[in-house]
Amino acid sequence: MTSNIYNKVTNFYGRILEDKNHRNLSWEHCYSHFIDDKESSNDVSCLHLSFYLASWGMYRGSGFLFWKDYRIHKAVVEKLLESRHFQRLDFSSIADTDLKEIIDLAEWIKDWYRENIETINRESKSANATDTLVTKIMLGTIGCIPAYDRYFIEGMRRSGIRYSKLSQENLEAVVEYYKDHEAEFIKAQKYIHKKCNFSYPAMKLVDMYFWEIGFQADLP
Repeated sequence: MTSNIYNKVTNFYGRILEDKNHRNLSWEHCYSHFIDDKESSNDVSCLHLSFYLASWGMYRGSGFLFWKDYRIHKAVVEKLLESRHFQRLDFSSIADTDLKEIIDLAEWIKDWYRENIETINRESKSANATDTLVTKIMLGTIGCIPAYDRYFIEGMRRSGIRYSKLSQENLEAVVEYYKDHEAEFIKAQKYIHKKCNFSYPAMKLVDMYFWEIGFQADLP
């Protein structure tokens, strides 16, 4: 019997199959660039990250990135390139210390933007790196956390996972959900690999699943 998880994840991926230049491929291009066995220059890495973020809605006029060029990410990209060991985490047996390190990295990224950006559109103000922005950055580069955007959060809540803000406790609940349904996620992962010869990491699959729930709930 085909699972609901399999259906949701493959339905999400089906949009890519229908359009060879679909914006969802921006994640795949960015993550592929950051794979830890590749040599990656900072400048090119910044470009990959910037376009992926733009494609995923993070360069709107209301955000600070709209007013900055791609090199604004230089220090963050250096940190991410040093953190590519997170790509190899096994979420079926992940330790609490690993989850803490993921949240600590998210906080480091938030702090860096806030502490190092002093002007936005000629006004003196610091940058507010939201949970959505930071988790999209991490998902697109090291793949160790889902992107906590509106649809993903709605999908979590509809699946019985409580959420108020990004925290280790919430990430643990997401990981436990993955563990409880690992076989179904792996089935979807194998389907995608067969289609594109690329292995989507566990937290990307989780991201697709909950996002699809939230997206479908928002349809008229």
